[in-house]
Amino acid sequence: MRITVGFLMCLLLFSSMLPAKGEKVSNDFKPPQVISTVEPSYPVNVVSGGTVVLNVTVGSDGGIEDVQVLQSAGGFTQQAMETVRKWKFRPAQFNGKQVTASIPVVFSFSQPIVWWNRQSK
Repeated sequence: MRITVGFLMCLLLFSSMLPAKGEKVSNDFKPPQVISTVEPSYPVNVVSGGTVVLNVTVGSDGGIEDVQVLQSAGGFTQQAMETVRKWKFRPAQFNGKQVTASIPVVFSFSQPIVWWNRQSK
């Protein structure tokens, strides 16, 4: 019985949010935009590459509210999380109002190549 009442309450709530017949529906959504970044450094004790996928929640003020790991990669995950928390964002907008939204951020780490000149003198 409680489930049915709860379901009906949700149905009434959502139906009241629907536009009236003939009313124009606007879905003008602009996702968060990165306005400044910091490059991650390659972890010292890691010898292979890896890809880290994060889900970053950007608040309506442009601040980072949450960072969730969708795909980790050994010694790179913590570095990626620390780096993305230093980024600056312009918040998402929905119908002209700033809103909280999530975006995926991917860090792909590859082993740095070190070149040196081995000339003997």
